[in-house]
Amino acid sequence: MNIKEFASTPTLVQVKLDSKELVEKYGEPITFYTYDTVPLATYFDFFNARSSSEFEQLDKMMKKMILNDEGKPVLAANEDLPIDIAAAALNSIGEMLGKSLGKTSTPTTGKRAK
Repeated sequence: MNIKEFASTPTLVQVKLDSKELVEKYGEPITFYTYDTVPLATYFDFFNARSSSEFEQLDKMMKKMILNDEGKPVLAANEDLPIDIAAAALNSIGEMLGKSLGKTSTPTTGKRAK
């Protein structure tokens, strides 16, 4: 299969935060939008910030990736979300982007690594 067949334009998708705890606290599920794929630099910035606990970078990424239904950032530079909502949103984005991880190629030549 040709790699070009996997190329696509990012699609805006709705993310629903509907954990029991959030629904009990806020009365209903909370929704936002994000893109189903992101540029490679954004992808690595996001995952590196999460794994290294770089909270300032995570805040920037959250403001860049939590969007409204028109693809515009929801949060202004001086705005923040309650920590439980922010954490749930970041986890949901991470899960969605992480689904693209996994085995990306199968060697067809050479010796198998042990």
